[in-house]
Amino acid sequence: MAKREKHETEVADKTSASQARGQEGQAANDTLQNKSSSRYKLVSYSQACDTAVRQCFGRLGQSLHDHRWRHLLIPLILMMPCIAGLTQLSANFQDDPRRLYVPEDTQAARDAEKVVSHFGLDNLVANVYGVTAQEGSNMLTTENMLTLYDTWDNISAFNTTFEGETYTLFGVCAKLGNVCQKSTLLAFWNYNRSAIADQSNSELWDTIVNAGYVAIEQDGREVNLSTVAYVSVDKVLSTKFTILLEQKHDDDGDLQDKRTREWEITLGPLVRDHQWGELKFFADTVAELREEGISPMLNELVLLPIGYFLLIVYATIALSRNSKVHSHGSLAWVSFVAVLIAILAAYGLGLWFRIPFSSVIFTLSFLLLGIGMDDTFVIVAAFQDEEVVHLPPRERVAEAMSRAGSSIALTSMTDLCAFLAGSYCSIPVVRSFCQYAAIGVTLDFFLQTTSFASVMYMSACREEKDRLDWLCCLLAKNPGKQCVGTREFNKEQPEVISVFLEKYYTPALLSSWGKCLGVFIGSFLLGLNIWASTMVTVDFQYEWLVLDSSYVSDMFDVRDRYWGYREVPVGIYTFQGNYSTELTQVQFSQMTEALDANTMLILGSCVNWWPAFIDFAESNATSSMKTVDSFRIVNSNRFDSTLRNFYNDDAGEPYRPLLHLSHDDVLQMSEITCIEDANENTMTYYIEQMNRLRDTANICSSVGAIALSYNYWLRDAHVIFMREIAINLACALLGVFFVTTIMLGSLGPSLLVSLMLVIVDVEVLGSIYLSGFTVRTFFKLDSLLSNLPFLQFNIVTGINLVLAVGLAVDAVVHIVHSFLSHDGTPEDRAKIAVSTMGRTVLNGTISTLVVLLPLFFAQSYPFRVFFSLFMAIIGFVPNHNLTCKQNVALKIDPCHRYSKVANPHCSCMPWAPDL
Repeated sequence: MAKREKHETEVADKTSASQARGQEGQAANDTLQNKSSSRYKLVSYSQACDTAVRQCFGRLGQSLHDHRWRHLLIPLILMMPCIAGLTQLSANFQDDPRRLYVPEDTQAARDAEKVVSHFGLDNLVANVYGVTAQEGSNMLTTENMLTLYDTWDNISAFNTTFEGETYTLFGVCAKLGNVCQKSTLLAFWNYNRSAIADQSNSELWDTIVNAGYVAIEQDGREVNLSTVAYVSVDKVLSTKFTILLEQKHDDDGDLQDKRTREWEITLGPLVRDHQWGELKFFADTVAELREEGISPMLNELVLLPIGYFLLIVYATIALSRNSKVHSHGSLAWVSFVAVLIAILAAYGLGLWFRIPFSSVIFTLSFLLLGIGMDDTFVIVAAFQDEEVVHLPPRERVAEAMSRAGSSIALTSMTDLCAFLAGSYCSIPVVRSFCQYAAIGVTLDFFLQTTSFASVMYMSACREEKDRLDWLCCLLAKNPGKQCVGTREFNKEQPEVISVFLEKYYTPALLSSWGKCLGVFIGSFLLGLNIWASTMVTVDFQYEWLVLDSSYVSDMFDVRDRYWGYREVPVGIYTFQGNYSTELTQVQFSQMTEALDANTMLILGSCVNWWPAFIDFAESNATSSMKTVDSFRIVNSNRFDSTLRNFYNDDAGEPYRPLLHLSHDDVLQMSEITCIEDANENTMTYYIEQMNRLRDTANICSSVGAIALSYNYWLRDAHVIFMREIAINLACALLGVFFVTTIMLGSLGPSLLVSLMLVIVDVEVLGSIYLSGFTVRTFFKLDSLLSNLPFLQFNIVTGINLVLAVGLAVDAVVHIVHSFLSHDGTPEDRAKIAVSTMGRTVLNGTISTLVVLLPLFFAQSYPFRVFFSLFMAIIGFVPNHNLTCKQNVALKIDPCHRYSKVANPHCSCMPWAPDL
């Protein structure tokens, strides 16, 4: 009782001093109302909003006394239909990278839609690499070549079954002259096993030399030795089978032919698990690469429960006190269950709305858990505040909800605006991520302020009746005693961390040297990360998604050692038009000339019907030829008949699949296929390849020529994704700024919140470079980081910038809102903000940290990126919230609508009445 009287006396003294200072500045602020009426209207509106929110949550807290079970159960019942939406997961799960990472407005997406509607899906390349079991041995021996032949025979003949249909390679390969398009070393012996068996080791090499290192494939194309064998000093160290696979457009609109995909998946185990004499083979297919890129992240979802367990342990400790009765550790479990239900309901509701779900969405659970537990810490902090802890349960919960409600409502609205802005992003995976996040934030806020608040009221009733925290049915013996120790427990005594922040940390922070040190640290980190941001390169390789322990990694080793990187098939497609005109024929000749001069294509890889057609016309219809711009073309009036003869002749037979004639034998569409080289494995090189081939296709504009490859989607996505991420972040910041301006009633704090979010994003971007640079330069751990994605910025890392806004905005707004909600001098308000909300910010930071700790052991690329950058976010957010931001706040808004202590030097804000 004595302590309570002392506390009430201190409060009365503070109130008297506050009123005295308020009267001192009253006259100055009355003048401001006349000078800045628009600003005063904003303040008045903001004050009215805040008052309404506080009253709303206060009434909600009071209603829990009479309707606690209604508030507890009805929200949970409403969540059940939402959770039932998880039954739609398989129907809405998306793992096609093109549908995840390709913006709808890219040129590749538009071109693909047109090409697929007219020609079907573009072709794929499947490679099979062969090496000797003893590295460095010569493959060009009679025994090894016979093994090579048998391997090819098995590849071409093995059966694959899909949906009751059984087929072989011939059923899925792209054909030229009714022969599968392929390139192998066996072409030098015309796929004749007896011819190989009859030759000695030296004669095998002589055959290659005598052929001039060029063979003729079964489809009539020339094959250079360098494209099918890696030769070093007359020794063949590796061979390669290159097979062109055909794709047909599925009825369900998928972008990959499921028949071809099934054949590719079956090919892998065939060549990998079979014993092939002294040789080893490795399959390099799109389907297997895609399979191995997706499965690691799905397999590592088992790490999530471990993180959840660590989170619940920490939250229990954070909310517990050294008392059997006055502890509320059980509320941590209630909050965790509420957040988990909100996450499941958000996923289910999104699936009901047919929002695409992908493995990336699983990472959202970390963000929602962080936001949800942060709301819990804010509510419980108000619930255990020394000024309300002695109140009866009804008034106590009402006051706690009134205090905390406006804060979590503000942060939930800023989160919602940030994610709603991202829901309009043209990158599908970012858009769906933000849509699920917006739903999750809304449902979490709903459950925290209803079901969780109901249980909190019950816990207050339990505490009043001296019942145990975890066993609420039992009365506590010696309820006033501490759990550990013999002293009486004082429930009004602040926690250790609050005492530390109030008595030691905050005075040191707001001292002259503390301010200088805080600004210096913040400025140094910002400057360093601005520089580091300029050093970040943009790149992404789908191979990064594959684990080092995967069997596909062995294929990467062989491919990179002998063959460089993966070749990519590309097609040039022409559409309806008048092919007989001189302009179109000249353009075809110019395009052919450009293809021959393109050094970024594999030499001799193009299957182009135009030169063969001109040669046929020269030899069979010379009188119909003429020269235009140094190019030989066919007279317009003879073009259709000459092409018809070419199509039906043996010379045109290999090119029939590439020519699409109408019912009256008039050319309607055509294809030209080539293979891009893989001399460099950088996105810059790939984009240059794409642009050069598109420029080549644009030469033939009269028939709408398009250059397209199956991975142009990734290249186009990299061209525009930085712009999309920047637009998304800008919209999110504008949304946050708008909400905070309305709710806080001042441009200064709103600008400060937005500035902190920009700084955090810049520092997260800079950490992409700094994390790898620091470890490689100072700790020399290159081997550890050889496969870590530190030095590239791409769609995966870009999503983390969106996450940074969602995670950082809560901590930023909590501190600013607390700073503005208290009266006193700016220094006094800063002390109160740090000492009261600082503990909540630290608890939220630590809880997010512990839930992420299991991801330290993750091997999948998305989880490693997520862990690395989230550690940066966790490090930067508390630094700015508890150091340099307070110093900036003292200057940017020394007086505010909430403050009853008007500053005579304030020239911006009117005096606000007591709320």
